[in-house]
Amino acid sequence: MKFSLKWLKEHLDLDCKISEISEKLTSIGLEVETIKNPYQSLNNFLVCKIIDIEKHPQADRLNVCKVDNGKETLQVVCGASNAKKGLITVIAPIGTELPVQKNGQKIKIKKGKIRNLDSFGMLCSEQELGIGNDSNGIIELENKQEIGSSFSKCIDEELIVFEISITPNRPDCAGVFGIARDLAAAGLGKLKLKEKCLIKNDFESDFKITNNIENSDCPQFLLRLVKNVKNNGLLNGYEKRFENCGIKIISPLVDITNFITFDQCRPLHVFDYDKIIGKIVIRHSLDNESFKGLDGVTYKLEEGMIVICDDLGVISLAGIMGGDRTACSFETKNILIESAYFNPTKISWAGRKLLIDSDARYRFERGIDPYSTLYGIHYASDMVKKFCGGEFSQIIGYKEFKINDKIITLKFSDFEKLLGLKIDPKFIEEKLLLLGCNLDISKSDFKVSPPSWRHDLNIKEDIIEEIARLYGYENINDAPMTLVSNLNNKVTSLSQQYKRMICRTLVSTGMCELKTWSFVDEKSSNFFKFSEKIIKIDNPISSELSCMRKSLLINLLSVFKKNFNRGYSDISIFEIGPVFDGFSPGEQTELISGLRSGECGKKDWLQKKRLIDLYDIKVDILNVLGICNFDENKIIIDNLEIPQHFHPRKSGRVKIGSVLIGFFGVLHPNLLNQFDIASDLVGFELNFDNIMGFIKEKKISKPDLEVSQYQAITRDFSFILDEEILSSEITNIIKKVDKELIKSIKIFDLFSGDEIGNNKKALAVEVRIQSKEKTLTDGEIDLISTKIINNVETNCHAKLRV
Repeated sequence: MKFSLKWLKEHLDLDCKISEISEKLTSIGLEVETIKNPYQSLNNFLVCKIIDIEKHPQADRLNVCKVDNGKETLQVVCGASNAKKGLITVIAPIGTELPVQKNGQKIKIKKGKIRNLDSFGMLCSEQELGIGNDSNGIIELENKQEIGSSFSKCIDEELIVFEISITPNRPDCAGVFGIARDLAAAGLGKLKLKEKCLIKNDFESDFKITNNIENSDCPQFLLRLVKNVKNNGLLNGYEKRFENCGIKIISPLVDITNFITFDQCRPLHVFDYDKIIGKIVIRHSLDNESFKGLDGVTYKLEEGMIVICDDLGVISLAGIMGGDRTACSFETKNILIESAYFNPTKISWAGRKLLIDSDARYRFERGIDPYSTLYGIHYASDMVKKFCGGEFSQIIGYKEFKINDKIITLKFSDFEKLLGLKIDPKFIEEKLLLLGCNLDISKSDFKVSPPSWRHDLNIKEDIIEEIARLYGYENINDAPMTLVSNLNNKVTSLSQQYKRMICRTLVSTGMCELKTWSFVDEKSSNFFKFSEKIIKIDNPISSELSCMRKSLLINLLSVFKKNFNRGYSDISIFEIGPVFDGFSPGEQTELISGLRSGECGKKDWLQKKRLIDLYDIKVDILNVLGICNFDENKIIIDNLEIPQHFHPRKSGRVKIGSVLIGFFGVLHPNLLNQFDIASDLVGFELNFDNIMGFIKEKKISKPDLEVSQYQAITRDFSFILDEEILSSEITNIIKKVDKELIKSIKIFDLFSGDEIGNNKKALAVEVRIQSKEKTLTDGEIDLISTKIINNVETNCHAKLRV
């Protein structure tokens, strides 16, 4: 944001040094990035007078000037067309350096000989002095300037330009008046309040507005018809201001709206009334609707953008850019002045979607004063009357409207609690009033109603921060922090401790932990559709981050794809984080998810290479549940109700009792195709919240290892059974035979073929039997073996393979 000292003084009565203004701006949070002050660089340039002039005898375009610099008369050869006798101008004496450079080199004035005539100095143009762009002739000064004085004394305060950085929470300072108001509140100068200039109605207009989004995105939309304006020439007195502050000069009508935008942070627009067909309608855009902007680019709009239309189509993208078809030209005679308030979120979204940056968007998306619409149209009417003339209608479309007023309750003691120092209540009251707040003060507390232009003041801490800002952070003394140490107090919760143990366990198996965005694109979210509700973000960073994630696998797949495309094939990653699958953004579940792909282990001459499969990911799940001290006998694995993102025949469901813990298996090919992944993947997703529901004790250490001193016996069994029967069913049945004596069950072979029949498989199981109290006899072992065979054959319709 650029503004000149003269511009600032139009709103602020102050008499201080430039350095004091700069320091105060920075101290109140409006950081000064640069100050353009030509005073020092022009100190050696002198005011002079051409007392005589003759044509150069050897050059038609050159003049030989006799110049009075206050001390002596010098001969200067000059080629400026406006050089004339009696002209007051500026001379750069010999030895002076020009403020501007040529080809990156400094220019130093030397005694020269031009066409055999000596020249003692140089008469300067605005461009050579670095104070303007006019290079067509030497600068012309008023006759009242003292001959021989330093030109720096003649510098207009319009040439002293500040450039400040405005934080996103302070759109009120995107106007010079707002900056002046903040400085006045900080004690630097007194704010000047302009008298309202109300232009009387010359006629009544029957022009109609239809506002279809008045209750949502455009609560106020005003127009004023002005006839017989003259849109040519310049805004006298504003040219230098615009030039020095980087504002493009276009035409008087457009320049007026631009000036008010930068002066009052009140964006406006002007339509050529004669180019509008029918009535004006404010509505949401249709999908793929076309709009040609003032920049000459035709944009394809998405559904829901705020647009202003006539009977032929869109004539303005509200709050961002006007349309080419109704733009004002130098021939414009009749205009409509627009002053409105639009939903900041919608403006920001549309601007990002269409990649349009404009001064209007910058202010609307951050939040301008919603009550400034009427003042803005009166201000514009006054300036149009002054510079362009015209006849004015009534203001069209004005309605009283009200936004939700915020009331913040504080106590004077709150300031001391938060800031650590006592501040005089009178100082607090004075500063809040200067900021524009309304106060209701009682003995015990006081209520603050922030002004409509301060959208960043919402809680009591915001008010305290404002007082600290105006009090001066440099005036708040440093104080050492009190060190409180109590080693007996645990700094992590039980949940956090288990998360750390799970992370260490998975990392120890070669997996890498990730932390990813909680946002995903809508298409991916639909594939993981556990419920009908998809939580969409109102103002997303981008379309790829428009929804709250419903599964961690979405993010893991994105990371996998990026690394796989860069040549990494052996990838093992996991994440512990929240997913959002309720009917409000506050409903979330903590999950543990992992993906594996590639080969198991590295190249080794001792063993054959093997691709990672679903049994590897099953081991990961059992490791996680093991670190949480779950009894393996209580873990149930089946393949029922498998989610659509897992392969229906190569996946499993994990439960403990009736509580769902999660799923694991091969990811569905349709899912991999959607992510354009040309590799098989196995993964798992566990519900960490459900796991923690079983953990009641604070003790998280593993139980003591008990080793029996008696001999262990192993027996192998091979059963022929239907292909649909899961191995987990076999192991669960065998466990139930004798939980005390059966120590482990291991499936070591799987066979299918014609020898055992169609739709059949042979499953080989090793059972380890051991007692803690004695050595088992052959009879006892045979009895257990018989029970195992009978239970499996009865419950699984299996047959012992001989």
